Amino acid sequence: MYANNETGVLQPIQAISEITHQKGAIFMSDCVQALGKIHVNVQDLGIDVMPISAHKIYGPKGVGALYIRRRSPRVSLTALLHGGGHEKGLRSGTLNVPGIVGLGKAIEIAESEIEHFHFLEDLRNKLESSLLNISDVVRNGDKYLRLPSVSNLSFGKLKADSLIMKFPTIALSTGSACTSALISPSHVLAAMGFSEERCYASIRFSLGKNSTIAEIDATIQAFTHLLGR
Repeated sequence: MYANNETGVLQPIQAISEITHQKGAIFMSDCVQALGKIHVNVQDLGIDVMPISAHKIYGPKGVGALYIRRRSPRVSLTALLHGGGHEKGLRSGTLNVPGIVGLGKAIEIAESEIEHFHFLEDLRNKLESSLLNISDVVRNGDKYLRLPSVSNLSFGKLKADSLIMKFPTIALSTGSACTSALISPSHVLAAMGFSEERCYASIRFSLGKNSTIAEIDATIQAFTHLLGR
């Protein structure tokens, strides 16, 4: 995974791919979370197989794409679904043409707007620095090597799910949408070596391209007021 979906932390993909290729193996990286927020170049990073998803870049849900390297090395995959031989024999079934067009357009727009994420990084840093001034609030993950739009913070001994309920007008999460039905603590934070108490006290803040300074100020004010009590 190039960028973690809960902490935003970036992995050293280029270095990992070099090690992988030295061992004669093929390197796949999940770039779903990274695409559209930072520059992703399969040649520079040495990625051989790369899945992406449209909905992460404001495209239609239910459509994605898989990059497969054609040379140096040439990657060959076994078919997932058999039948009519669509997608060069790799995945049979009627193609979602509107979704595919939507993905292409979403990538085009994302590429033209990627510099906007420098602004989002400023907003994220403003939010984070303000909340980190509150007692017992700590950052989960690297300060610098991460996406510009994600902040994962732990709030002392408080329960994150109970804390989130105090802010009905602010969209927050305790982890990824993929595991939203689970009551268990974040497996990402647990794998980072954090205590169960810290995992349960953690909240992910995700900024989007439409996020505003006013929204960040309102969030800071709401958290500062409540936690001050």
